[in-house]
Amino acid sequence: MDRQFEQMMQVNIQGRVFIICQAHGVTDPTIIGYYTDIMHQAISAMLHDESTPADFHQLLNQQAEWLESEIGQVSDPAESEESSAASDENEDDEVDSDEQAPKILNANKKATGYVPDAKSMPERLKDLRSDMEYLILNDCVTLKLVSPNQAKKLKHGLVGKIPEKAEEEVVALLRNALHAQIRKFIRKHNGGPWATATLQTEIRMDITRTRSVRSLVSLSRQLLEEREEWLLKTKNSLTGRFFGGKVKMDK
Repeated sequence: MDRQFEQMMQVNIQGRVFIICQAHGVTDPTIIGYYTDIMHQAISAMLHDESTPADFHQLLNQQAEWLESEIGQVSDPAESEESSAASDENEDDEVDSDEQAPKILNANKKATGYVPDAKSMPERLKDLRSDMEYLILNDCVTLKLVSPNQAKKLKHGLVGKIPEKAEEEVVALLRNALHAQIRKFIRKHNGGPWATATLQTEIRMDITRTRSVRSLVSLSRQLLEEREEWLLKTKNSLTGRFFGGKVKMDK
């Protein structure tokens, strides 16, 4: 694949991703850049030296359909909110007088004088991100998704951010790391346990679908187990460089 072909790919992928993201109201350059990288990796993996521009555009259209579906699920939550609201209303209507009676009796009880401690906003945010911080500093480092220093920087970067937004940024970074590790192992071992294009595409899609640090860690462990099983079956003496080297799994 020559340089001109590569440049043509990059320009077309960037343009298509930008148009799709804009149509769904996604304007964050980080997210747009992430989807551009994902589509570029997926298309590049399915092309070969004899591929033509027509082959590329066919793959681009296929990946664009996937991206439309992917962003649509994330950016159009209105239907789920409406159904949730309707469900809440139905539950309220189904409460009978017998269930309401204890509430009336409880209202007549004397106050105990206990007042729960009110947490500040920084404290509440810290509680919400504590699980994510633990996974980053421990599981992600063990799986070689990040180095110890990177993990510390990621944890520091979470401070003051809305947990949901912060997790999006962290997951995007971890996805890219896992994509790179999978691609390196596949190239080094001629596919390894994922020797067909279909299996490799499924893995890329599985990684891209992850929405939380916990789900990405779980997927990483699953892929690591598949890699270890394959190495044992093929009696490969190499411990490999997948996930940065040999990883000891917690039993």
